[in-house]
Amino acid sequence: MRHHLVLVSHVSAPFITTFLLIHLSAPVLANVGGSSLSSQVMLLGREYYQTALGEPYLILGPIAVHALSGIIRRALITYPKLKTSSAAASAEAGTSSTFLQRIRTVFPVTTLSVTAYSILLLLPIHFGINRILPTTAAPPVLSLGPSELDYSFVQYGLQRWPIRTWAMYIILVGTTVTHAVEGARVLMGSFSSKSTSSNSVFPNSSKLRRKLLAASLALPVLSGLYFLYTEPLYIFPDLASRLEGVYQLSWFYRVN
Repeated sequence: MRHHLVLVSHVSAPFITTFLLIHLSAPVLANVGGSSLSSQVMLLGREYYQTALGEPYLILGPIAVHALSGIIRRALITYPKLKTSSAAASAEAGTSSTFLQRIRTVFPVTTLSVTAYSILLLLPIHFGINRILPTTAAPPVLSLGPSELDYSFVQYGLQRWPIRTWAMYIILVGTTVTHAVEGARVLMGSFSSKSTSSNSVFPNSSKLRRKLLAASLALPVLSGLYFLYTEPLYIFPDLASRLEGVYQLSWFYRVN
């Protein structure tokens, strides 16, 4: 059962990686072309991932499958350990073993798991703000169209609520890229273990090397967002009020 869940997780990963490459290329290109080039690339990317078939089957489906397979696999691993740990704790009541120590044994903290949990917490917020809430027909949003929902929307959030918006993007980009790097190590490790070759870069790379790789991949995205943050925002007041309305619909921006 666990083997099949691992296989499902691995099969869904390339779909997610392809989406990330397309989705994150827009903020990266802000480094050279600002919001104008970013918006153009984003609109082109939507031809891939915001179609009637593309979004549910190439993006949302693989993400859901990847997350659920990981959660179910973790539950299958954790439940026997939890029972064993509880039985051992009952038998050894009065020893120095603490509850936190037993929790750490049952739920090992790894970079892959911590980044996965962070993504699961932040991704629904990000998806709701950028995909679901802009379709609200009620005023003041009035169903923002694709041409209205370009990178000026991201600029508005960065400039209007800089602290919380930057915090969300830094954590989301950082954890997503780190999870991808760590996941690639696991994926390549599983393939190399089935072959006679042991020269794969990812399984044998040090933690420092993987951290440097993740940082080098995340930095262009964040620097592109910085260019958007510093670039003057030229939008009409009525569009600004509609963008404001989208953000205010999310609890993340209603909290003072």
